[in-house]
Amino acid sequence: MNKQTVFRKSLLAASIALLTACGGSGGGTGTGTTATDSTAEGVITGFGSIFINGVEYETDSASINIDGAALPESQLGVGDVCVIEGSVNADGTTGTAVSVVCADELEGYVLDISNLAADGTGTLNVMGQTITVNLDTVFEGDGVDVLTINDLSVNDVVEISGFSNGNGSILATRVETKEADDDVEIKGLVSNLATADMTFSIGDLLVDYSAAGEVPGALENGLFVEVKTDAPLTGNATDGFVMAASKVEIEEDGDMDIDGDEGEEIKVQGMVSEVTDTTFLFNGQLVEIASLELDDDFDISSLMDGMMITVEGYIDANGDFIVKEIEEEKETEDEVEGTVTEVTDTTLTVLEDGTETTVTINNDTRMIDDKGDAPSQYFSLSDVVEGDYVEVEFYVNEETGENIATELERDDDQPDLVILPVSEPAL
Repeated sequence: MNKQTVFRKSLLAASIALLTACGGSGGGTGTGTTATDSTAEGVITGFGSIFINGVEYETDSASINIDGAALPESQLGVGDVCVIEGSVNADGTTGTAVSVVCADELEGYVLDISNLAADGTGTLNVMGQTITVNLDTVFEGDGVDVLTINDLSVNDVVEISGFSNGNGSILATRVETKEADDDVEIKGLVSNLATADMTFSIGDLLVDYSAAGEVPGALENGLFVEVKTDAPLTGNATDGFVMAASKVEIEEDGDMDIDGDEGEEIKVQGMVSEVTDTTFLFNGQLVEIASLELDDDFDISSLMDGMMITVEGYIDANGDFIVKEIEEEKETEDEVEGTVTEVTDTTLTVLEDGTETTVTINNDTRMIDDKGDAPSQYFSLSDVVEGDYVEVEFYVNEETGENIATELERDDDQPDLVILPVSEPAL
């Protein structure tokens, strides 16, 4: 099975927001009075109910499925990648979910942290996969020994949510420490299949399936699979690591394609990789640049490995996803940390070192509460009051000059300064 040259919708392969149920390029949900049936997949930015792709979905009557199990919404976190089926209201910013399905990309052992910078950005090697973390990656440690991503150690177990190219590279939207006895699992495309040795690779990890209790009968290179184990990895960083699989399952019908119905308008968020003059990978799918029918002013030459983009288009009569628009996702450019001096319905002002900075909060802002012993999962701008201590990451809108918050985190008050007694000078 080779890399695909067209987009097809897959519930856990890309971030998808269905703009409208009608065909062609009809209007979205911003006008009219009725709700539009939709399927949306993306990164959770907040709760109250669940915010994904700029839409707040009511989840009171929705089923919640996390990694194959029915679990409460409280088990989800900001940065998780989820699929929501339901409807979007005419305002385009609110909706109702019927079901919420979430799954991580990887859970396993940290093998190398040498490429992680002091600011918490760079790459990790987890289970032979290269995990890229940036300022927009949400990290949740155990709250005792691991407070930041820089506190991770080799052999720690982490769960990774994000976007994968299927070949060993994942752009992490959330990294969370887990208990060492949790199940270890990895998803990706089979490569270097050696049926005689009963091994194959996912990224740089060698999988030995000789003792696996379950293996697909049609195992082949390019097949999208999930591999699980209950045994520690063997090997080392020099010679490579080996995973003794307990189970190998076909994932998402064995491919990372994006499927859809004719006329369906789709918005997809994901990661660019392996850019050449004529092609690039988008969430592991090969895109031929010549096949794009762009009607915007996006500079295709600006594509870079690791870039986050959003593409919009429609499904044609052949089942192909015809891309009409590409937009680069805005990443964090700056941050401010200090005391809130003013709050409005859409903005807050933060005082740091005598300077005030005003930022705009929207549905795409990641909302995280770390204040007190029982922080609120349903934290929102309405919970912020003057005097709160916050950290805000933001970028500057090039057209308006407005500071747009990518993340708002409320913390405990800044620790009081400790004033040491001063000894009397000797006479």
